[in-house]
Amino acid sequence: MKNIAYVGIDYHLKSLTIAVMIEGQNQLHDVIKMNNEDKPITKYLKKLAKDFEIKACYEASFSGYSFKRKMDAWGYHCDVIAPSLIPKKKGDHRKNDKRDAMELAKLYAGGLLTIVHAPTEYEESVRNLIRCRMAFKDSEKRAKNQINSLLFSQGISYGHNKWNNKHRSWLAKVQMPEKYLQVTLDEYLGHLSYLETRIKALDDQIEEIAKTDIYAPSVIKLRAFRGIGTLTAMLLIAEITDFRRFPDAKALMAFLGLIPSEYTSAEKHRGGAITKAGNSRIRKCLVEAVQHCSKNPRLSQQMKENLSQLDAYSANIAVNCMKRLHKRYWHLILKGKIRSVALTAAAREFTGFMWAMMQPEPANV
Repeated sequence: MKNIAYVGIDYHLKSLTIAVMIEGQNQLHDVIKMNNEDKPITKYLKKLAKDFEIKACYEASFSGYSFKRKMDAWGYHCDVIAPSLIPKKKGDHRKNDKRDAMELAKLYAGGLLTIVHAPTEYEESVRNLIRCRMAFKDSEKRAKNQINSLLFSQGISYGHNKWNNKHRSWLAKVQMPEKYLQVTLDEYLGHLSYLETRIKALDDQIEEIAKTDIYAPSVIKLRAFRGIGTLTAMLLIAEITDFRRFPDAKALMAFLGLIPSEYTSAEKHRGGAITKAGNSRIRKCLVEAVQHCSKNPRLSQQMKENLSQLDAYSANIAVNCMKRLHKRYWHLILKGKIRSVALTAAAREFTGFMWAMMQPEPANV
């Protein structure tokens, strides 16, 4: 049986730096730099594979999962590593390709790296589509702010709720004092109209994807929660990919950066803000989803329709979640916590309910 060769790869667009650590050895077997081209890479790996079983890894970066898929196609095991969770020495401020590859190989051999779950190409394409929609939504927000700022700079104010039909009709009639100010306003409005059209088209595509056999069962479950619509459900599914890969709810909370930071030394114990170490898109989405928890926990007509599509076990989770978040939110508010802290705590608890919902139903239920 061959020993394992742990291969740490510092990946760049034009070059690779490869470090090899052999199982059971304390010293690096090899460190080499080569062009990022298939021929020299496969030649080196074939030579190494004659004597060892290859297990390679590289940091998640701009390259995504393309190199992993290439390695899989060549028949070599390859993992993608979470860069933010790589152990680092506090006083070590030196960084270069060779050192990075060497550290990856040593830590990988020691089992000290956190592996990123790799989605399929189809799942990644859906995730990119949803991220595109989110990027357009951010651009829409910036366009609205630019329009507001332009009008404020000229002393023009609407004075009522903005971005409804009345406000848009008013915007169409606004006359700026100078020719090029009017051109600027018209361009901003045209850009905003274009973004809204593209967002609507993307929403329609995401709705269609949500109805497919791959996504529909999970979307139906997540939509049963108060505050979760199709778009939010699709974002959660696309970013997390598989809820069952987390052994418990706390692991999912940690992945999303919703657990409190901690400093404990001897008899001193001090808790801090949430770690924010995970997926910021989901974290923001969850905090927005629990905005409802300050309101009375009652079933709307839409929620009743969503619950009717679920089994009793899953429906009970959704109802208990709504009640628990309301209770938790007001408990923290009455203790003197600010609203943002209470909402973050509610989002953390919501993550636990969400994890439970997406697990297989217990056999004894």
